[in-house]
Amino acid sequence: MHGFFFIRIIQVGFKSLRLHKLRSMLTMLGMIIGVWAVITLVAIGEGASHDAQEAIKSLGAKNVIIRSIKPPSMRTQMHGNWESFFRRWMAVYGLKRQDAVQIKKTVPGVKRVLPMLTKRMNAVHGVREVDCQLIGTFPYYPEFTQAEMVVGQFLNEEEENSKVSSCVISLPLAERLFAGHNPLLEKIVVRGYESSQVFQVKGVLQERVDAEKLPQLADSLGRTITANVYVPLSTFNALYGVKNVDRSVGNLKLEAVELTEIRVEFESVEQVLSSLPLIHEALRAGRDERDFEIVVPIRELNALQKQKARDTRMLLYIACISLLVGGIGIMNIMLATVTERTREIGVRRALGATRRDITIQFLVETLMLCLFGGCVGVIGGWLFAAFRHNILETTTIVTEWSVILAFGLSVTVGLIFGLYPARRAALLDPIEALRHS
Repeated sequence: MHGFFFIRIIQVGFKSLRLHKLRSMLTMLGMIIGVWAVITLVAIGEGASHDAQEAIKSLGAKNVIIRSIKPPSMRTQMHGNWESFFRRWMAVYGLKRQDAVQIKKTVPGVKRVLPMLTKRMNAVHGVREVDCQLIGTFPYYPEFTQAEMVVGQFLNEEEENSKVSSCVISLPLAERLFAGHNPLLEKIVVRGYESSQVFQVKGVLQERVDAEKLPQLADSLGRTITANVYVPLSTFNALYGVKNVDRSVGNLKLEAVELTEIRVEFESVEQVLSSLPLIHEALRAGRDERDFEIVVPIRELNALQKQKARDTRMLLYIACISLLVGGIGIMNIMLATVTERTREIGVRRALGATRRDITIQFLVETLMLCLFGGCVGVIGGWLFAAFRHNILETTTIVTEWSVILAFGLSVTVGLIFGLYPARRAALLDPIEALRHS
């Protein structure tokens, strides 16, 4: 009996919508636009966030950068006479090869470890001389840092094992040293305070990371050096060892640093922050003072995710306003419908329909408008997102939660804004309704 009652109410609702097709379409339009806006705006926001997160991941969000720094006791002595101090003593501090081995062995989730040793030098070709840093590293440096080869090839395992005098130079160094000429197979002289060495250029590398994540040595003015010469770590150790002598601006600096940096790559971004205490524990062993610092690029990713959440909320607020406007339009039309159908309501009440029956009838009609509008809005939003993603080739991601939220809001808006007209229809006095003309 109840099933037949609801079927009859739905049939009456369909008949009412068919009798006023244009009005029904215009009423649904507000709901269609609202649902369409929710799905489309969220999809655009998700796509932009995905692109930005992938960009940050490509810059090393799965990496932890550990750098050698002078311990506090050595930094306090910088106020004295450096030259006289270092003529008598050599500063020995920083990361060691054993630290890289220990991290790889004891920290879960580590995919690989990249040790690096840097030295401030000058690169010379012909009459041109450029302040640079010499970087001893492993063959997988470009893959590790997402750097790209502009021309030529990077160092390989054979060169690492044979300690050859081949090198790869960074694009800024190539532009300054060769001034537009092809540097491949050219020879450059890399010289420092102690010695000079000739290297043959076998490739040019373009770094893809920002200054914070580049190997950190500064020139005489304190600026980060971006002109780099990359050589096998074995070649670096064979030629220069771990001692570094640097005379600049009248000061002499003597120090021994076994590794300037250790870069640690994890299997996934989620493992980075949880592994930091284990990295600290692995590095603290055998140290009286802290002579390292840790840079965690994932913090940029977390900041981006927080920004994404704020942007998504803003987009949802805008879309919900569209739904609210659509709901107000539905309530306005339904109030007009109640006025038009006052005599019909009076006849139904006279034939035995209860106030509950009248309320359900008008609520069902409102919900039908919202459901149809919601379905069209979902399809329209999905099609627009697919068009933008596949045809315009702009990342647009439709999420399940946005579809559920948009459709759920359309139904909720229908219930809220349809309840008042339905109750108003149900509360009409049957006698007065029958007198209405």
